[in-house]
Formats: sequence, C-alpha cells, structure tokens
Amino acid sequence: MNRHGSEQQDDDLQWAPALDAASALMSVHDADYRIVKANAAFVTHFQRAPEEIIGQKCHELIHGTPHPPVHCPYARALKTGSHERVQFVDPSVGRRLLGSCSPIFGSDGKLVGAVHIAMDVATPAPPDVVVAKDLSGQQRQILKLLCCGRTAKAIAAQLGISPRTVEYHKRRMMQKFSVRSLAELITHVLIQNPAPIK
Repeated sequence: MNRHGSEQQDDDLQWAPALDAASALMSVHDADYRIVKANAAFVTHFQRAPEEIIGQKCHELIHGTPHPPVHCPYARALKTGSHERVQFVDPSVGRRLLGSCSPIFGSDGKLVGAVHIAMDVATPAPPDVVVAKDLSGQQRQILKLLCCGRTAKAIAAQLGISPRTVEYHKRRMMQKFSVRSLAELITHVLIQNPAPIK
C-alpha cells in the first residue's frame, strides 16, 4: 500500500474518544485482523498496556489461536460485508459474551476494517425499538462519521452543512434511540443494527 493509501486507511479507521466511556469492550480492527484501536474497557479487561494490544491480531489476543475461530463474527463480516453477531465463551475469563462486528468502508468503498464490540450476555442490551433504517439519509451519514471519530466541525465540512445541523441531528438520534451519550448511541447502533456502517 502506498503512503497516500495508508494515510487514507488511517483516516477511515479513526476512533471516537467518547467510546472510552462505554462499558462494552470495543475495538477497531483492520482488514488483516490487527487491532488498531481499543477503548478503556477493552484495555482493562485484558490487563495489558495499550501498546501491548495495538497491532496484535484479535484472534491471538482474544482466543489464543493462530487463526480466527469458526464462530468469528469478523471473519463472517469480511465475507458478507454485513453486520454480524455471535455469542462465544471468552477463554480468558470463562464468560459468555455477545460479539458484534460492523464493517467500516473507506471513502473508495472498500472494506478497510470493522468495529468490534463484546459485552457480557448478562448485561442487558438496549431495547431494539429504533434501528438505523429508521434514520434519514443525512442522519445515517452523520452517524457513520461519528462512529469513525469525526468531530461535528469535520462532519459539517465534509457534508456541506453547518456544525449546528450536525449537533441537531446527533441530539435527534439520541432521542430516537433513548440514549444519553454519544458512546451509548454508537454502542446501541453497532450492536442492534443489522447493517454495516456505510
């Protein structure tokens, strides 16, 4: 990959700082299964320094295997290009988790990675009252960019709208999903929404 392509992929795989507030284990993986970003809950769960996590292949860290397991939601997502969910037992603690994987598509339309979320099945998921298909086209665009870590100002510049319009739609989406923070909004959509982030 040339330097420009690498910079573009890095830009496509930006991280929303608000996700550090989420209790679910959240990480961003590149197309080669390497962990690019991880939130605070993920780092705490594995009891390692962030620099010991970033760059590792997810199946080696999470499952202790040289290849993705047969139930790997990311392996499925890479094949289908769609959101995938699966329950599995975490070998590090012996707990059953719900794994949710949503592909991220770059500006050129190619799959560049995914957002992976794992949460204890004992933790109730938000009620699935509204899904992303109920959002307007502009709200879906804004939501995709929020998931990629863009600020309201950056989103406004990219979409040719005002930052106030971005904030308005963000508030409206939070009301629709009955959540109180950006982290909860993104977590809810990525776990409940059966579509990839496009």
